[in-house]
Amino acid sequence: MKISGFTFIRNGNELAYPFVPAIRSLLPLCDEVIVNVPRSTDDTLKSVQQIGDAKIRIIETEWDDTQRTAGRALSHHTNLALNECRGDWCVYIQGDEVLHEDSILPMRAAMEAEMANPAVQGLLVDYTHFYGSYWTEVYSFGWYYKEVRVVRRNAGIHSVGDAQGFRTESGEKLRVKHSGGRYFHYGFASEPDTVRTRKVNLTKLYGDPKATQEVASRPPRFYADDQKVRAFKGTHPDVMRDIVAAATWTYKSRNPLIRFRRDYFWEDIALLIKQCTGITLGVHKNYRLIR
Repeated sequence: MKISGFTFIRNGNELAYPFVPAIRSLLPLCDEVIVNVPRSTDDTLKSVQQIGDAKIRIIETEWDDTQRTAGRALSHHTNLALNECRGDWCVYIQGDEVLHEDSILPMRAAMEAEMANPAVQGLLVDYTHFYGSYWTEVYSFGWYYKEVRVVRRNAGIHSVGDAQGFRTESGEKLRVKHSGGRYFHYGFASEPDTVRTRKVNLTKLYGDPKATQEVASRPPRFYADDQKVRAFKGTHPDVMRDIVAAATWTYKSRNPLIRFRRDYFWEDIALLIKQCTGITLGVHKNYRLIR
């Protein structure tokens, strides 16, 4: 069994994405890692080259600044990397996601177990989303807590939309099982001005000038002051330890987990269900879970 990793990153340094730790986190799991670096205006390419691991294969592609429809530039460049993979399984990671090293053995075991089962087209990873800081994790309605990040190499499987998920060539959701892996999502953990810059850049890819202006005009603290979060008490991936240790900002929400006020009523109901049953409501699933 051969495992490929794949990702793409553009202007990763300018936007302060933790793309180097993201790539490094895949190396112990994968036999090769394909990194698509579209033409950037910073030294992202140099940073990827300086990782200096023989498993990494870099492809350079053009970037179309006119492609600003529903984030499709993101899936397009994801697919350019996926198309270069030569493994039996292909493990996707985005520039603000990091695989925890504790996940490597269970993920490899899951891929080995399903290798001969063509009914399984992909595998799910669990998510920890950080919000406001590296020590406050999301615990609320509307975020995704599982997503397809491992797909079988197949000409009919491709990234869609803004690259959050995958579909078959005919548009069907993939049939998947759990991988036992966990990704840490750091897109909303960075210093507030950094996240503002990233969000402005992302909204431009959706062709919505109003949304771009709304993000740009957010107050200096940027983060919403009522996000449902709880203290993160786990361990960060080894490749993120230095970045986390250097952080100087904190986040405190004015919204307790359970409030039962009109603005939060359905979120509170969903949270109570999650606490009691483990079932997360209000999440669109980009997959079909099979047993």
